[in-house]
Amino acid sequence: MITAIVERRFQREKTEDVARLLVELRRRMMQQIGCISSETLCSANDPSLWVNVSTWTYSDQLKSWETTPQYKEIQSELEKILTNSEKVSIFNIVK
Repeated sequence: MITAIVERRFQREKTEDVARLLVELRRRMMQQIGCISSETLCSANDPSLWVNVSTWTYSDQLKSWETTPQYKEIQSELEKILTNSEKVSIFNIVK
């Protein structure tokens, strides 16, 4: 299993749009084969900083998700309000 952590910074005045888009992204993600869990976090100290943490059975399933029209549609909308590039980190779960 793997955990993906995606860190994004958005325009502060777009908080409602960000929340709506990230909730929809998470909803769609949870319908994908291999997605075990997903959670969206907004920094308590910096409302421009948002993080998504998702757990997948295999890394290939995450990669497949990122090629779907469902992902690309919302990602395109998110990119319009990002203030810098997103940071993606992938971790193996240690048992």
